[in-house]
Amino acid sequence: MAQFIMSENVTNAMELSEESPDELLVIGAGLPRTATLSLKSALTKLYKGKCYHMSEVFQGNQEDLDVWMNGMAGRNTAEDWRNYFKKRGFVSGCDYPFAIFWKELSDAYPNAKVVLSTRDPSTWHRSVTESIWLFNSLARNSPTFKLMLKIFDMRKGSERWIESIEAAKPHGMKMGLGQAIEGGPEVARQFFLDWEESVRNTIPADRLLIHSAKEGWEPLCNFLGKPIPEEPYPRVNDTDSIKKDVANLKKMHFMMFYVAPAVLSAVLGYVFLM
Repeated sequence: MAQFIMSENVTNAMELSEESPDELLVIGAGLPRTATLSLKSALTKLYKGKCYHMSEVFQGNQEDLDVWMNGMAGRNTAEDWRNYFKKRGFVSGCDYPFAIFWKELSDAYPNAKVVLSTRDPSTWHRSVTESIWLFNSLARNSPTFKLMLKIFDMRKGSERWIESIEAAKPHGMKMGLGQAIEGGPEVARQFFLDWEESVRNTIPADRLLIHSAKEGWEPLCNFLGKPIPEEPYPRVNDTDSIKKDVANLKKMHFMMFYVAPAVLSAVLGYVFLM
């Protein structure tokens, strides 16, 4: 299923260190659609190590789904988080569902730096609804689309995890991502501002960087104590890729649940009438 939903993989194109990290060094606390894929690419390059992103859930096994379902149920201890990311060999992480647990992860990894990726909050709702929400809405509202996803992803709980992360209320928040987006631009804008305020009020200033992709390498590298790469800061915009993936899934859904049954019915009718 991963190839239809997350076609972008910035990690595979980079040279990674063969050393296995003992702990997460950077925790991305920013919401989705705050240039998290660009941040993933940047952190992967700076640390020569894997950065967790939403795509890892689609590409993973049962454990890669269970860790988030258990987290949303409040069952994960600090040791559970540490064991999972060490076993998987990640040095950093960002985007949903990782960012839902920025508070729990910052407690589990007290030495990790926290990067709050940001953007103009007034344009955030539109960015979400024109990209990831295209898929989320189908997965939530269409029973046959949900069935198709289950056929492609047989992991236990795969049919409900999208709705679960939408409903999750992170530290300091009164609502989840789903309610904020469905509430419209103004509700989403306030959710965005409340999210950032919660992070700022919780993480000490010397441990936190609020970073926009427009600022490039310098503030990020200075904060992390890394040399500034010669190449431009990554600007990975996956909106077009997401739209293409969703269009392909819609076509597949139409073929599976409308065209194929009609053809089968016609064939069977012809056979029985012969």
